[in-house]
Amino acid sequence: MAHRKSPARIAKDARIARLRALATQQAAQNATGAALTWDAVAALEARLVGRIVLPTSPDYDTARRESNPAFQAYPEIIVYCACEHDVLECLAVARAFNVWVAVRCGGHSTAGYSVNSGMVIDLSDMKGVVLDRPRECVHVLPGTDFDHFNGAMNHTGWHVPTGACGSVCVGGFVQGGGYGYTSRAFGIQSDLVESLRVALADGSIVTASAQENPGLYWAMRGGTGGNFGVMLQVTYHMHRLEQVWAWSISWDAAHAAEALTTLQARYMRTGAPDALGYMMNLGFQGGQPVYMVQGMLCGTRDAGLKAIAELLAIPGAQLLVDRSGTYPDMNLWLEDHPYTLPDGLPEHVAETKACGYISTPLSKADWQRIIDYFKTSPNPWSLAYLEPYGGAINRYPEAGSAFIHRHVDANLVADVFWTDDTERARMEAWLDGFMNLVRPFLNGHVYQNYPDARLEDFAHAYWGPAYPQLQQVKAQYDPGNFFHFQQSIRLPGP
Repeated sequence: MAHRKSPARIAKDARIARLRALATQQAAQNATGAALTWDAVAALEARLVGRIVLPTSPDYDTARRESNPAFQAYPEIIVYCACEHDVLECLAVARAFNVWVAVRCGGHSTAGYSVNSGMVIDLSDMKGVVLDRPRECVHVLPGTDFDHFNGAMNHTGWHVPTGACGSVCVGGFVQGGGYGYTSRAFGIQSDLVESLRVALADGSIVTASAQENPGLYWAMRGGTGGNFGVMLQVTYHMHRLEQVWAWSISWDAAHAAEALTTLQARYMRTGAPDALGYMMNLGFQGGQPVYMVQGMLCGTRDAGLKAIAELLAIPGAQLLVDRSGTYPDMNLWLEDHPYTLPDGLPEHVAETKACGYISTPLSKADWQRIIDYFKTSPNPWSLAYLEPYGGAINRYPEAGSAFIHRHVDANLVADVFWTDDTERARMEAWLDGFMNLVRPFLNGHVYQNYPDARLEDFAHAYWGPAYPQLQQVKAQYDPGNFFHFQQSIRLPGP
């Protein structure tokens, strides 16, 4: 009995046929020196459940791009993996032909490290969320973005902290730590990891947990992606969270510095309840500066209003968001309310980001100087924001994972946006001025989920005293330095 092929299978067969024809041409021309032969690509395509994109493919220009067009890489091959088997096939071909590998989930690396000129192993089609309620854990595939993750968790009463941007994927986020609105209550996302399933460079698959491969478990929670292997699945411990109260307050320019001073003194490391999470934003709306804090309280509106009473008592305070619901619903609501910042951002605009950890008190005059400098932005798309720590983040043992940033007040971040090289030079010069202004208040460390290729000593900035241990884990699990990029963990040695 004949079986009709699916349209996807027919298209795949056609791609394989084209690749084999090219392989025949290559053999007939006695081509030499190719890092990856057409025959090898055809054989790989035939073994995959997923698909391959090549420079000759019609969708190559879209497939090669990161979310930030500042980074323009041209991979030799992009493989959209659909299952673990596909990842292992990619690793085998990369080993055989000595092809440089980059691992990509959502393409949000702020330094462009998830693309390269060799092979991109793209995990964005590997999506999935499975709740295990009896064990109070949830299993998630690496290409799952937060819109899907939060959607799967919505109205279940269970929760894992996620980031505010819905298109960011789990795979990269969790390996760099992972900050969100509920992190003060439950911890950085990597703190909730029970285990990781990892494909190593040699083609083996291991489980990393407190019991199995504990060194790898320690390293991959903060050591960032693309260093030790390909993360195939992560299992998180879940917390109960039925509802949150979402809120936002703005102030006029005359009282913005007072608000920031109060936030640092009363709402960061100590003072505020752990259940209160928030971010402070400086931006522009309609060309005018905006001074706003927005966040969630894990609990009721009454408890939330009590927690932010000091902020509402500052002159000029306006409560702009006052809404209760599930965490996924409120996370989505806060993405666009009360404002969408940056305002009026052109399509395909490029971005440059810098950040640092505040660990010392700022006076009202210090905050005022920062505000005054921010208002000088050459274009109206710049952002500066605070991601406050404290609570469960700071209580987690610093030596418990490669995410070392525990004894800090907040992560201070600045973003600039530009459309051409001239504007880029102007905006990055302004960004450098901003970071120079705030440097006396920073501790010299940088959140590794916001990598910055311009850092002179990235190892100290991201990992500090944890770096030698990360190098030892690298030597154990990737002794050939198969996984590498500009700011990857180096093998130990001279």
